[in-house]
Amino acid sequence: MPDEADALRAVRAHLDDAHAAADRLVREAQRQAEASGPPPRPHVPPRGWESPGDHGSGSLDPAALLALIEAVRDAVPPELSHQLAEAVRDLLLALRALLDYAIERLGEPAPGGAGIEVEDIPLD
Repeated sequence: MPDEADALRAVRAHLDDAHAAADRLVREAQRQAEASGPPPRPHVPPRGWESPGDHGSGSLDPAALLALIEAVRDAVPPELSHQLAEAVRDLLLALRALLDYAIERLGEPAPGGAGIEVEDIPLD
């Protein structure tokens, strides 16, 4: 079986050559990357969420907001606009009920604490 052993040695030598070539390429790429310096980092705004034109004012332009509302109102059919208004009204009523419930709970004593009668037991 000398032919088979020679074939295995040839394949192993070929794989070793390929591995050495790949290793050289990786080292060369690493050297070139280190020589070129760190990649440029994109500018990150101080607060992280600002857009490039935003200077942190935090305010909306009311005129632009009203113009947007008017444009949407004109584009939406009246029936859909009415349904949307009803849905928003129902949402606000639910929010109001939730707030009323929370306010009522704030006035009540905490369970297990206040409102429990304590009796003195004399120790003889």
